[in-house]
Amino acid sequence: MPLGYYALVLFFITEICIVEGQGSIILHREKRRWISAIYRLVEEDPGPYPKEAMRLNNDKSQNHTLIFFISGDGVERDPEKNLFSINKDTGQIYIHRKVDRERTRSLTFQVDVHDPDTLIALDDHMLYKIEVLDINDNIPKFTQDVYEVDILENTFPGTEFFQIEANDPDERNNALVSYSIVSQNPTKPSNVFKIHSNNGSILLQQCLNYETLKSYTLVIKARDNGVNVLSSSAEVRIRVIDSNNNPPIFTQKSAETTINESDEGIVVLRVGVTDLDSPNTPSWRAKYQVTEGNEHENYKMETDPETNDGLLMLIKHLDYEAGPVRNIKISVENEEPLFICPEMKGTINAKPQNLTAVITVKDVNDPPVFNPPVLIIYEVEGQKPGKVLGKFNASDTDIFYKHPIKYYRAFEPAEWVTVDIDTGVVTTVKELDRESPYVNKSVYTFTIHAIEEGDIPVTGTATMSLFLADINDNLPFLRTTHKEMCDEGEIPFVIVAAGDADVEPFSGPFSFELLDNEEHIKKNWKLGAATDDTVQLERKRKIPIGDYIIPFKIRDRQGISQESSMNLHVCHCFDGITCPLPKSATATLGGVAIGLLFVGLLFLILGLCLLLFCSFAKNFAKPFSEPVWTLIKYNDEGIIVDSKKPPSIHSSTTVSNDVGLGVGSNLPFRPDMQGRNYQMKILPDEDDGWRMNSMLQRTSMHGWTNGRNLQTLPFEDDGWRM
Repeated sequence: MPLGYYALVLFFITEICIVEGQGSIILHREKRRWISAIYRLVEEDPGPYPKEAMRLNNDKSQNHTLIFFISGDGVERDPEKNLFSINKDTGQIYIHRKVDRERTRSLTFQVDVHDPDTLIALDDHMLYKIEVLDINDNIPKFTQDVYEVDILENTFPGTEFFQIEANDPDERNNALVSYSIVSQNPTKPSNVFKIHSNNGSILLQQCLNYETLKSYTLVIKARDNGVNVLSSSAEVRIRVIDSNNNPPIFTQKSAETTINESDEGIVVLRVGVTDLDSPNTPSWRAKYQVTEGNEHENYKMETDPETNDGLLMLIKHLDYEAGPVRNIKISVENEEPLFICPEMKGTINAKPQNLTAVITVKDVNDPPVFNPPVLIIYEVEGQKPGKVLGKFNASDTDIFYKHPIKYYRAFEPAEWVTVDIDTGVVTTVKELDRESPYVNKSVYTFTIHAIEEGDIPVTGTATMSLFLADINDNLPFLRTTHKEMCDEGEIPFVIVAAGDADVEPFSGPFSFELLDNEEHIKKNWKLGAATDDTVQLERKRKIPIGDYIIPFKIRDRQGISQESSMNLHVCHCFDGITCPLPKSATATLGGVAIGLLFVGLLFLILGLCLLLFCSFAKNFAKPFSEPVWTLIKYNDEGIIVDSKKPPSIHSSTTVSNDVGLGVGSNLPFRPDMQGRNYQMKILPDEDDGWRMNSMLQRTSMHGWTNGRNLQTLPFEDDGWRM
């Protein structure tokens, strides 16, 4: 029959309760007479609409005229608003359109019955539930159309590496999805992958080979299990990631090289390998190791990142005397462990590849070797010069190169010792002091060189560690000689600490004594609680503010003592604990200093102005017609004159200022100029004037005056120069 006729599948559950009255009982109770039902509605019913759904009835309709009202889901509110309606007189319910179960799974509405005249409810309302039945109207849908998946080449067969999922919004068998592989590309080798039909998990069935196939494409089908089967498909693209399934192979089975025994920090040998895996990946990069012949850790293997070659590094030199030929074995493997497919076992060697290398060592002149290389000596400090501390022994280990060995100081900062050049005996040249800044934790360390005097000298080095035992050669002292104390307050004392450069048993604990060599010391102060290296200095009474010198006598454990004084500043503490900070003098002196600076600058300017004024006054005070005399004294040596000939004094005549000085004119010579030698020049001055320049002549080395006759010489611009 058509599906529309079965749009409503009715389950009527009828409950009729009749309460019979008793003739003898006046009061009686009636229960409602409702026919209630649960209806199931098939989704996507094609109609036609409106369509009768159900007819309601009430037992009160036998005696009354009723009207029916409906309200709830599918009536005046969502979901499915206006889906249902009712004939008020007959109670017939109608459905007006089809329903999608994936949107609406059920609806609930209520029915009320009223008196048509008074609209008074004649009975309690009843609830009706409509369940929407599913049909297979949805296909399984994948979350993606195309999936991109990576899988490592070294994945073992049987491994589930990906899970695909499709969803069907239907219910029961209509929503039950089954999966299958429709196709694989490339098709060979076949059956490389498998899928679980119930959950979509994809697993590997065979070993992968990246060098053969780098990718696969699978078409996966998802189907439901409804009466009318619906299905869909998706594509899974699988990319194979290369892994280490090919071991590195040496390009040669053995190698040889020759080095000098003094070589160190060099590349001794380069070896190469081939690898079929992808370059510059952990499955391709080689890792080398010296497996035999490296007991003394002379070698180290490194990998060239560009070529993947192995570099044999010599990190410690080889000794020719220990053997001229060395045999070593080098192994190689990849950074990533080698994977061998179970199907390929027996065809691939899983052990690392090996190469044998022969290294020939050439002999060179070795430096002297100290035995022992570190000489440890224990001595008491205070040893005087001439004390023998020890002896260094160096030997030449060469077979073919033998030379004498000489000893020298290398690094000896305190310059306390000397070393015998031939024997290596170390002797003190200064007194040893444990408290020296060159001594670290009672140990003085210095180095000695042994030089083999060959054509090319070679040097060996040894160290002496000199442990110095302490003696009581230092006096105890106050660690702090300045303290502050409040004149009153919570803390009536300061802590005095002592120290000693010596160590136990020549240092603390210390004993303190307050000396009374200052007036009223013990009347004002006393010593309080003490520890191994401190004591409390307490005030006995309120002390006036000021500075005090407190004398102490300090003794170490051995009774060695020293008198020392502490400067104590007593102040008034506002907080009762600490003295206030002293006021800075910079703020009060700043203004005065700036004022003095400006006054000094002003005087400097006035002095410069006065100097300029005097200079201009001197230049313009005299008329230009008057000659200007300048006397310049010379104390350097003049020309040689006869020491037996007395010096001559030239007389002169007075030259009239009116006439001026001409060529060949005599110059005036004052008597007070005798005993001095002058050289005078008459020079033309501006405005046709003359200027006389007189210069003190030089005195000869014999003390005689070297007098010269004056003469006039022609000057530029038709002037004359004398």
